[in-house]
Amino acid sequence: MKYEQVPSELPRVKGQLLPRCVLCEEVPVNGIAGGYLINGMFLCETCESTIIELEVGSSQYKHYVERIKRLLR
Repeated sequence: MKYEQVPSELPRVKGQLLPRCVLCEEVPVNGIAGGYLINGMFLCETCESTIIELEVGSSQYKHYVERIKRLLR
């Protein structure tokens, strides 16, 4: 996965929402516009596209399935 670095000190902008992805725990560069809010959990576009492209049965697939299971409990 490729992530753009989010600066450690972000400018304070009133009303700016910076969510963290529940899978990769990164803040998308585009903030809330860089992903999806699902049942109160945020999923970034990078993780979403990675999940879509996974081969069923691969080690990465199993990793994501286990991570998603833990989040839904």
